[in-house]
This record gives sequence, C-alpha cells and structure tokens, in this order.
Amino acid sequence: MSRLVLAAVAASWLGCHHGAGEPVFAEVVRDDLVVGVEVSGALEAVDSTDIKPPPLPGVWNFKIASLAPEGQEVKPGDPVIGFDASDQIRELENMKNEAEAAQKKLDKRRDDAQLARRDDELKIAEAEAGLHKATLKTDAPADLVASVAQREVQLDEQSAQLGLEAARQHAAQVQRSSAEEIQRLTEKASYARQRVATLEHTIASMQVTAPRAGTIVYPANEQGEKHKLGDSVWRMEDVMQIVGLGQMAGSGQVDEVDMARLAEHQSVVLRLDAMPDVQLHGTVTSIAASVQAKSNTDPSKIVKLKVAIDATKVSLRPGMRFRGQVETEHLRGVVQVPADAVFVTPGGPVAYRKAGGDLERVRLGLGRRTPTRIEVVSGLAPGDRVSRSDPGAP
Repeated sequence: MSRLVLAAVAASWLGCHHGAGEPVFAEVVRDDLVVGVEVSGALEAVDSTDIKPPPLPGVWNFKIASLAPEGQEVKPGDPVIGFDASDQIRELENMKNEAEAAQKKLDKRRDDAQLARRDDELKIAEAEAGLHKATLKTDAPADLVASVAQREVQLDEQSAQLGLEAARQHAAQVQRSSAEEIQRLTEKASYARQRVATLEHTIASMQVTAPRAGTIVYPANEQGEKHKLGDSVWRMEDVMQIVGLGQMAGSGQVDEVDMARLAEHQSVVLRLDAMPDVQLHGTVTSIAASVQAKSNTDPSKIVKLKVAIDATKVSLRPGMRFRGQVETEHLRGVVQVPADAVFVTPGGPVAYRKAGGDLERVRLGLGRRTPTRIEVVSGLAPGDRVSRSDPGAP
C-alpha cells in the first residue's frame, strides 16, 4: 500500500473516530522484559496441622455433626469437630445389656459348678467310706469266714471300688464340662466388656479437640468446596486445619504445555484476587513430577508447584486465591511495545507508526512476548509512537 493510500485510510479512520476522541498511541521503549508462565492457585499456611477423623478400628466413614467456625482462634484441647456417634451409642447400649447378661449367666454357672462339685465330693467321700468298710471285711482271717460269705465280701469290695471310680469319673466329667462352659461364658462376657470399652473410647474420640494453638481454616477440595455440617468424610480426609498465620506459601498450578519451562528457584510475582493492588513476590520451591487433571469436571492437564512467599506486611490468610507469573526468562534492554499495538495480517505482524499527521504501516520482526508486552526485533525503534487500534478495522 502506498503512502498516499495509507494516509487516506488514516484520514478516514481519524474522521470516523473524531467524535470519540483522538486515537490512543503507545511509545516504543527499550526496557527489561520479563517472560514467564502464568500461574494460579491459593495461599496455604507454612505452619499447618491437618485435622482428620479419628483413626478408629472398623470405622471408615464419618458424618460431621459440629464444626468450630472458620477463623476462630483455638487453644490445645478446645473442641473443634464433632462426628455423629449415634450408631455407636445405640450399639453401646446393646453391648452394655449383653455384657450384664453374660456376667450374670457366668456368675450363675460358677455357682452351679461349685454346688455340683460339692455334691460330687460328697458322693466320692461316701464311696470311699463304703470301699473302706468293704476292705475291712475282706481283711478278716479266712478260717473265720465261710467261703461263700468270703466271696460275697470280695464282691462287695469290688462293687465299692467300681462305685468310687464311677463317682470320681463323674466328678471329673462334670468339672471338665463346667470348666468348658465357664470358659466360654467368660470369653463372651470378656468380649462384651471389651466391646463396651471400645465403644466408649470411640464415642469419646468422635469429639475431636485441637492438638495445638492456632487459627481454624477449612481447606477446599479441587472444586473449591469446603466441608460443612452433615457432610460425610472418609477417615483419611482432611476436614480442617489449625494454622499459624505468621508465614504463607503458595500452592499453584500451571498448564501442562509450560512444564518444560519451569525450574526450582525461579522468581514469582503474584496478585491476590481479594486484594488486586497487593503484589507478592516469591520463589518456586518444588514442581510436581507428573501432570494431573485440573478437576473432576475439567480434564485439562496441569502441573502443580509450591511457592515460597517473601515476607510482607500485608495480612494474609490461607485460601486466598492468586494469579501471577513464574519468571522463566529476563531479557535485558530489549525494544518492546504493548501487545495491543501489534496486529496480525496475512503478510505477518504489523504496527501503525505515527509519521507526522499520518499513520505508517510497518512490518515487524518479533521476539519473546508476555501477555501484555512483545519484543520488537525489527521494524521499530525506541521513541516511535504506534497506534493501539487498527486504522483499517471497520
């Protein structure tokens, strides 16, 4: 396009926009250009203690019945979470009744066994007396007792011996049976008592207290949701955190395509959603070795990283959302223009440079870029002024 045509286009554009004010120009400058990777995430406390459901045998799922308010300051021993223990309370009442019944049955069986043992001891004593009496008769001189009578005496002795052995065997059998029954009842009563103690411990453990002093924070899941009353949680799930507010760190994420550009110790600049005028500085401390889905509903891949936040006088809280940039390259003294002063055409990127009262179209050679600034390798020089809008646009 000739300078004449360009001038005509510019004049037409200026005329069309006269009522809206003069076109906005930007100056081409030579300055440092910081190239980086966009990062987003949330602040988290460096000094933090996770609070999970109690590790109770056989209990895997819990229902939240009470929660201390987020932001509340707590001391060690203060109640912070209550889990629903209604199932355990019902079972405890049943087990107490079962334990009481088992103990009563055991006591009665022991009393019965003792009475049976005394009865058997009496029968054995009677059998021993009968045997002793029969033995005395057999000890009489044979010449004083008739042969028939002598035979009867011997039979009486054998019968008494058999009776004694039978009494002893019966007593032994009763004792074994009683011992087995008492052992079974003892084990049943013991189990019931142990179960009662376990349930009492479980119910007491459902009321979780603060292990330390600090501020209560509700951590958010991948969808940004926090736990509330009535929620069901898994035994290994973080329900809340007790934190110290003295130092914060950043838990961030970047797009998978930028993973190769990241490295530990890179500088980071962040801005908080809640306080956009506040700028935080920090350093990348760790980068995840693998990628993961952004969320259950968003399958796009991201890489997580941790950022150490430099000391600041601003009052920060865990969970504050941020956006910022990880500095991957710092270009010293490069020619650059605002990104909105560069326009894409079929022939390549161009800018409209102010030349007297006209606009001159200039083809550009471009280098590195950020979301707001672009390095100009050729086509413009520091001090040039370029339009931030396309004069050929309708």
